[in-house]
Amino acid sequence: MKNAALLLVIFFFFPNTIFSQTFSEQDFDNLLLNESKGFSKYKHINKGVPQASNYDLKFAKLEWEVNPEIYYIKGKITFHFIPLITNFNDIYFDCSNALTIDSVVYNSNTLSFNQLSGNILQIALPATLPLNTLDSITVFYQGAPVVSPNGFGSFEQGSHNNDSIIWTLSEPYGALDWWPCKQDLTDKIDSISVLITTPSQYRAASHGLLVAETIVGSSTTYHWKHNYPIAAYLISLTVTNFSVYVDTVTLSTGLLPVVNYVFPEDSLSWASTTPSIEPMFQLFDTLFGAYPFMNEKYGHAQYARGGGMEHQTMSSMNNVSFSLMAHELAHQWFGNKVTCGSWEEIWLNEGFATYLTGLAHKHFAPTFWWAWRQQTLDNIVSLPDGSVFNTDTSDVSRTFSGRLTYRKGAYLLRMLEWKLGENNFFQGVRNYLDDPNLAYNYAKTSDLKTHLETVSGQNLTEFFNDWYFGEGHPSYQISWSQTGNSVAFNVNQTQSHPSVSFFEMPIPIYVKGQGQDTTFVFEHQFSGQQFTASVPFAIDSVFFDPELWLISSNTLITSIEKIEQVSPKVTVYPNPAFSTLNVSTNEYLKEITVFNIEGKQEIQTTLLFEINNYELDISQLAAGNYIVEIRTNTTTVKKKLTKR
Repeated sequence: MKNAALLLVIFFFFPNTIFSQTFSEQDFDNLLLNESKGFSKYKHINKGVPQASNYDLKFAKLEWEVNPEIYYIKGKITFHFIPLITNFNDIYFDCSNALTIDSVVYNSNTLSFNQLSGNILQIALPATLPLNTLDSITVFYQGAPVVSPNGFGSFEQGSHNNDSIIWTLSEPYGALDWWPCKQDLTDKIDSISVLITTPSQYRAASHGLLVAETIVGSSTTYHWKHNYPIAAYLISLTVTNFSVYVDTVTLSTGLLPVVNYVFPEDSLSWASTTPSIEPMFQLFDTLFGAYPFMNEKYGHAQYARGGGMEHQTMSSMNNVSFSLMAHELAHQWFGNKVTCGSWEEIWLNEGFATYLTGLAHKHFAPTFWWAWRQQTLDNIVSLPDGSVFNTDTSDVSRTFSGRLTYRKGAYLLRMLEWKLGENNFFQGVRNYLDDPNLAYNYAKTSDLKTHLETVSGQNLTEFFNDWYFGEGHPSYQISWSQTGNSVAFNVNQTQSHPSVSFFEMPIPIYVKGQGQDTTFVFEHQFSGQQFTASVPFAIDSVFFDPELWLISSNTLITSIEKIEQVSPKVTVYPNPAFSTLNVSTNEYLKEITVFNIEGKQEIQTTLLFEINNYELDISQLAAGNYIVEIRTNTTTVKKKLTKR
């Protein structure tokens, strides 16, 4: 855009202006809700009829008649396909039994069909079709798509400012609700034409380029053409009395139109905000390669629900907050260009989009970059369990878990960036996106892993076993001491869930003192591992992971020197001790607590009388090192204890 430099100035000098429109927790909850709408009505999830795997969809002409004032759809779907097997004599589609199939036409002949249980449409062909030969078939249908009991479905009718609207949102299993389709994660339709006929007071938004508007009587047909492969769940329509305006962004490969279909009552506020998407575009273009649909457009279609949905080249949006624009734009690379090859691995879509939202904060709202990291981590570690790998694709709350799929998935990527280094990480991700077997196709986590390993030369099997398949997170217990210019660290680790015995990671420890500082990075491979390093100044403070690269919680850092700096009023003996420990002070003892070296409390004794000496029974303690915390009537001191 011509005003790119001005926009960057606005971002850096007025971050609160931008952040005032960023993603609230309610926005995030709405996003999760909307991206899961296609789940809402199924007890038995239809993940794609198995018999549909024997043909390859090459093109689909999608012709729909929709009136936003009436909850109904009438359609004519023409599929061009190639049989992949011999003896191909019937063809199957996913299609809700709530829809009425009027007829099926093949080479001008009407065919017989069956609507089977499980929302399956079976069509008998007049003869066996030859292998690898392009053919076509047309399905005529109509009906009122099934409505979910909770009010959230994949085909919805609503209103805004007393005007009617109809929109669709199919992720993950809802496309079959409103059109016969091939609903799987193996075969994208190579290209589509979308023709939407609606009363002329309305406009229809969809994919690719608007190539024609044809008025017939009181209706208008909007013809959209999209020449890129697309998954069934990413196909959508939105119809209402839109106002339309176009922004233009400048990218590495040229100018790109950003087409905005907006409610008339919101058009002025949107028009003042949507130009701020350009720096996000330029960032993603730089980090991940050219916008995947550069020959067409990007766009926003406003709809009457919270959050958004990354429909290919035309995201459905409730608002244009900073984070929502970043999230849905990021999906054009991660989710649309390369799509998760199973719903078990939906993090490949949502983890990336969430991390890219964080990167947008880092670059354009840096004041809030820390808050984004801290709040994301706090949510991840709020519970002790859960893997990024989706263990139950029939559970909507698990599949679209904000804590695991989105946030922990995003932080898995951040940890990979830390572990591999920035250059290796981003190059590996670009190679993943550009892999000819994956680009405009489907991918698995193993594909991403392979590309990251190839670029970095590191074996990531242990990392993915711990952080992707494994549950929970680590806590670190760090003790340190300094002698001259040498500092020593002892690093223990506990895990929040038994599925992982140890999280191997490079860990950053930041130290400072005397106006100087430095960060040490240690390869932590087992609990109790000791590290030494040289430091040319006296350390007064130690911090673990100050830049929040790692998922962890409740880190305990203890200075051995400070433990030894005990008031002369308090003594403990013998040390080492065997079965009893004597604590003596010239003040009054209030409480004696013994902690193991990992910070776990082992013994706590509260003294109810004013005494100066106490014999503590430690016979039940295992042999090892401990910290004894003694609280008197005026102070609290700590001492090291060795139990024999």
